[in-house]
Formats: sequence, C-alpha cells, structure tokens
Amino acid sequence: MKKRSSLFASVLILSSFLAACGGNQETEEQPTTEEPMEETVEQLELFTTIFPLEDFANKIGGDYVNVTNLVPVGADAHSFEPTAREMINVAEGDAFIYNGAGLEGFVDALIETIEGEGVQVVKASEGIELIDFDDEQSHAHDEHEAEEDHDHAHDEHEDEKDHDHAHDEHEHEHEEDHDHAHDEHEHEEEHDHANDEHEHEEEHDHAHDDHAHDHDEDPHVWLDPILSITLAENIKNSLIELLPEQEEYFTSNFEEVKAELEVIDSEFQAMVDAAEKDTFLVSHAGYGYWEARYGVKQIGIAGISPTNEPSQRQLQDLIAFANEYGLEYVMFEQNIPAKVADVVRDEVGAEALYLHNLEALVAEDIQNGEDYFSLMRRNIEALGTALQ
Repeated sequence: MKKRSSLFASVLILSSFLAACGGNQETEEQPTTEEPMEETVEQLELFTTIFPLEDFANKIGGDYVNVTNLVPVGADAHSFEPTAREMINVAEGDAFIYNGAGLEGFVDALIETIEGEGVQVVKASEGIELIDFDDEQSHAHDEHEAEEDHDHAHDEHEDEKDHDHAHDEHEHEHEEDHDHAHDEHEHEEEHDHANDEHEHEEEHDHAHDDHAHDHDEDPHVWLDPILSITLAENIKNSLIELLPEQEEYFTSNFEEVKAELEVIDSEFQAMVDAAEKDTFLVSHAGYGYWEARYGVKQIGIAGISPTNEPSQRQLQDLIAFANEYGLEYVMFEQNIPAKVADVVRDEVGAEALYLHNLEALVAEDIQNGEDYFSLMRRNIEALGTALQ
C-alpha cells in the first residue's frame, strides 16, 4: 500500500484542537463522554482496464480497495491509449489488473513504464484456455467463397487445356526457341522458388509474431460467466498477496461472486434451451465464448475488433444470409459505432435489439447502478428475444 488515506485522522485532530481553543468555562465544566475513534481503513489503489475487472475488484475488495478503471465511460478497450498522467497514476498504485489475450493494445507500453515501481501486475485471464478466433467476418460467405474457389480452379483448368493445345500446334515449328524459352523458364522457376521460400519464411515469422501477441485468440473471456470465475479468483489471489491479513474477508466476498456467476450460467443455459433459433446477428464478433459455452452462433458485422469493418462483398453476403435464415433482429452494442449495422438492419428490414459487451459502461449504466450481473441478465433477455 503506497498511499494511505489520512484525511479522516487529520479532521479528527483539527476538530479536537479547535474545540480546545474555542471552548468556554461552561463547556469545560460539562461532563464529556469519550467515544472511540473510528479506525481508518487503509485502501489498496487498484487500476483496471475493463468494467468486469473493475466490478469484480470492487465486489471482492470491498472497503479495502479503491478501484480506478483506465478506459473511460463509453470508450473501447481495443483502441484506448492512456495519457502520460494516467501511466504515472498507475505507477503510484498498488496493482494493475488487465484482461490480457491481446485485448488492450496499450498494455505492453504501460507495463514497461511501471516496471520497477513496485506495482503488482495481474493478468486476469491467466489460466484460461482461450478459443481461437476465425477471422472471417461472417459464416455467411463461407459457401460463397467455396463456390468462387471452385470456379477459379475450373478457369485455371480451362487455361491449362488451351495452353497445352497451343503448345502442341507450335512445338515442332519452334523447337529450338522452345528449348531456349524452357531454359529461361527453368531459371525463372528457380528464382520464383527462392522468392517463394523467402516469402514463406516472412509469412511464418509474421504468423509467429501474431501468435506470440495473442492476436489470433478471442480475448472476450468475461462474457462467459464460468470463465469469469477464474478472472475473479485471480483478482482475489492478488488482493490476498497485497493484504494477507484480510484473506478471510476477500475469500468470503469471492465465494459470493462465484455463486452469482454460476446462477448467471444456469439462467443463460435455460434461455438457450428454450430458444427456437441458434443464430444471431450482432454489430461485432465479440461473442465467441457464448458459441463455445452454449452452442449459439454469432454473425458479426464487424470482426473481433470493432474497427475490422466488412468489405462490400462481405456486407452483401451478410444481408443475403440474414434474409435466407430469417434473422429478424440486429443486435447493437453500447460502445460500438452503429453505422454499418444500421445499413444491414435497413437492408434486411430487421428490428434493433441491444447487447452489452461489458467492456465499458455508458453514462446510462452508471445512472442506473448497473453491475456485471444486471447487465448479463439484460443480455440474456435480449438474446432470448432474438432467438425466438
């Protein structure tokens, strides 16, 4: 604990001093009843990146934590960048708790900045088996691409037949020229082969780098209430490490959070079991863990990051898919631009519903006193409507 709140103690001392200086004889003669001084609670200064971590930290830490979420209300953790002042604040705190899995692009720079400052760095997703993310914008155009690949292969086959026919007609007339061209062709093939190997090595290195930075894995683990138990447990363990004398308090609070997350899981599964459909259309493909846990299927208008907008062809495929499968709703999100989703909704003639991705609150959420559990229950209700 780097900074301890002494304001309460200071106020008490000042009040006592003023009473002693300003009291008269009459008040001094009056009997006084001594009341025990209220003990000040020393709070851990915690910094988080997304709302679920902030909420879990507050619920588990209770009176012993002061939690600041770095990503502002209504912002997007994928693209947020902290200011220099915010980085300094984290360096002066006790712990920095982040999701990981490639979600927060600013994390590496921030961790490097606070290194050596005695700040506990907590990767909340540690120990969670992440799912791979299929970078296709939508399942809708898989079949379309397969057809295109087939047509392309057929065209190549026709080109080869034409080429062989032309070659047969002229091979006797230009035998020497052909041999010379063949030598040049072999030389070009060797050059192309070397170039292909070089490109392959570059692609392999690039793929390796991407994997090392978790860009091919879905970071939205908090949307799965069962995986969120691990997030909460990692937070609990970090608090115990920082303030071991409150282990029983932190553990008790964690058990309450865990029990409520298990209830949310049961409610979600019951909704899916009662649904008539299994597919929903949403503004960005951030719900892969619902697919893995409950068997529902998302059609993301944007990719795993909201900035990955669909191409014109992908947009057309999305609209065709929605029409073909009778998807009557487009699910919008609280902090994701709605422009492209509005286009899809208009073209399909669908109604708008809202999912909350829980990355960040908006002003209305704060006014309504929303927490992780209330927002997830709103999601269960909205998705239940979309799947009817």
